[in-house]
Amino acid sequence: MQLGIHLMLLVTQTFAKVAPLISPSGMKMIQGNCLFCALLGMVALLANAKEESKEWINLCEDNSTKGWTPRAKVESFESVDGELNLLSKVNVWVLSDLQMKDFVVEGEVKIPLDYEGFNSGLGFRLVGEQGKPKGYQCEIDQKKPAAIYGIGLGGWIYPRKGTEAEYSKRVQGLFDANSWNHFRIRCIGPKAKTFLNGKLVAETDQLVQTKGSFGVQHHGKGGSVRFRKLRARAL
Repeated sequence: MQLGIHLMLLVTQTFAKVAPLISPSGMKMIQGNCLFCALLGMVALLANAKEESKEWINLCEDNSTKGWTPRAKVESFESVDGELNLLSKVNVWVLSDLQMKDFVVEGEVKIPLDYEGFNSGLGFRLVGEQGKPKGYQCEIDQKKPAAIYGIGLGGWIYPRKGTEAEYSKRVQGLFDANSWNHFRIRCIGPKAKTFLNGKLVAETDQLVQTKGSFGVQHHGKGGSVRFRKLRARAL
């Protein structure tokens, strides 16, 4: 919404400054261009208003894991003070009952420090009734944070051959293993983007699976991974 308002104000202010200096024929041309810009602003305004009208759904209920289902044995999966804490000795996914097609999902994650190669993930568009799901994940680790991986769908989607240098440049210095890190995924149709601590990291327009559940992962080595402020909104 702010984008549309800003564009409309910019057009108005610019026109007021230059109007006294322009010939009648030039004025007609500028008026046409201003009208076009104003229409673009209105489109942006309406698009953003539509998106912002959708309500956020909290995925971390206080002291409850209702709506979450482990797909294998876990050592512990609990909700503590609005956090989801997951500990496992095997590679496991825990899936939410919530399913979405086009969405934004975001949350903060704190990984354990007792195992340098610790690996987790925030899954989206996950399908399958039992065991390991099929779908996509936003990688959560120190090696490839916020990268996009296809679970049962071909492996690494971004980065892959030809985009490694771009990914390395984008992600450099963003992930702090000693702190909470904010992950955000925006997914519309075949397109997905991931953001780490507010910065764009990965993007693709090659997704083939159109709808599914959200999930959190523990790869089976290391201590508990913690998720907080985890929420989703349909687009």
